[in-house]
Amino acid sequence: MECLKLSFAALSLAAVSAFAGPITTVPWNGHPGAASFTFDDGLHSQTNNLTFLDNMPDVTVTFFVCTNTMGFGSNTQPHLNYAKKGHEIGNHTAAHKNLTQNADLNSEISGAASKLRGMGLEATSLATPYCAQNQTVKNAINKEHFISRGCGGSGLTGWDTEPDWMQIDSHYWQQNGSTVSAFKSSADQAASQSKWHVQLNHGVGADWDVISAADIKTLIEYAVSKKLWVASFSTVGAYLRAHFTIDKAAATNTANGFTVKWTSPHAHMPKSVPLRVKIQGAQGKTVSQKGKEVKPNSDGTYTIEFMALELEVSGEALSSSSSKQVKSSSSSVVLSSSSKLAESSSSAPSSSSMQSSSSSETNGIAPRIAFESGAVMVHCQVFDANGQLMMSKNVMAGSASEAWNNVKAGLMNGVYFMRYGKIDGRNTQIIQVRK
Repeated sequence: MECLKLSFAALSLAAVSAFAGPITTVPWNGHPGAASFTFDDGLHSQTNNLTFLDNMPDVTVTFFVCTNTMGFGSNTQPHLNYAKKGHEIGNHTAAHKNLTQNADLNSEISGAASKLRGMGLEATSLATPYCAQNQTVKNAINKEHFISRGCGGSGLTGWDTEPDWMQIDSHYWQQNGSTVSAFKSSADQAASQSKWHVQLNHGVGADWDVISAADIKTLIEYAVSKKLWVASFSTVGAYLRAHFTIDKAAATNTANGFTVKWTSPHAHMPKSVPLRVKIQGAQGKTVSQKGKEVKPNSDGTYTIEFMALELEVSGEALSSSSSKQVKSSSSSVVLSSSSKLAESSSSAPSSSSMQSSSSSETNGIAPRIAFESGAVMVHCQVFDANGQLMMSKNVMAGSASEAWNNVKAGLMNGVYFMRYGKIDGRNTQIIQVRK
């Protein structure tokens, strides 16, 4: 027990501010994975032969155009017509120069972005010509765009690890050597491994690195059949980038709920980034952004506007009767003598302040564990019997039992100690818990 006391003392001041908040983004907008189909150079073979997209209203693709050369440079209207239908126009530089070989980065990147802006197109993404990249190029791209596409690998990006936003990989379709079956395999991996598949294409039925209209249609339809979220490069990229921000956003308690505020991760994020999220502690309350109520979806999730940069949950506090109780023999909760969030020392509780537990004792515990102000945001830390920190999380809870239910997922069966209290680290209490 002395070792446990020392461990708690050492850990009591650690990792207070970097815990997950009450908002959790649903991966890939509720799909098993995502797919983005991108087309480089602004070629008219693309606009001429992708007309089948008109029959796919839920699919959007990305055209990375060169503003001063090739098809777009001579006639912008065909691509602008696709933009009016919701497809993305991205920056592929002004003159398609290798940006790592003494190119004027300002004119090639910022100049092209400015020209697109003059057409009413806010290009939030860029793809580098020839896939040429280095840190200087990335820095220049970052001044104008929140995300950039490269190429050369499998084109698969995961959900849980933040990528290099200035070099998102893509699977490059090449006229010689690429097969439909190989690209279907990439879509299969995206669906089975919760990843984002990005495909790089050039000519469609003509020009260079040609993919036939029939083959690209087959691949897009296949991605849809795998239930992937098929959307433009910036749409999926902004969703992914927003999740790394909002899932860490902390809550601030209010008189009848809480607010969550966050900061945009980049100055050139799209103006609108809808996010499908779960909000802990929102049940029975009103969720609103900028004074406008956000109704829950049929599955209890919410589709919020990330670029509102704030969210409020308000309403009558949940009653103690709505607090969850742990009744199964596999999971039980025991409180120390105090029924409120009382001040405790940084060391582990002594054996005299802890009680042993059995599932039969749990039934009578609910009246003693309701928090004095109903459901509030609670900071929880879970330690194993050796004092090793196993989990830290902020949760909405109306009781210690409910707090434990909200943090125990992923832990192996056994006995733990849970420290809980206000999210600023004050008024903490330690209980023994069992999963």
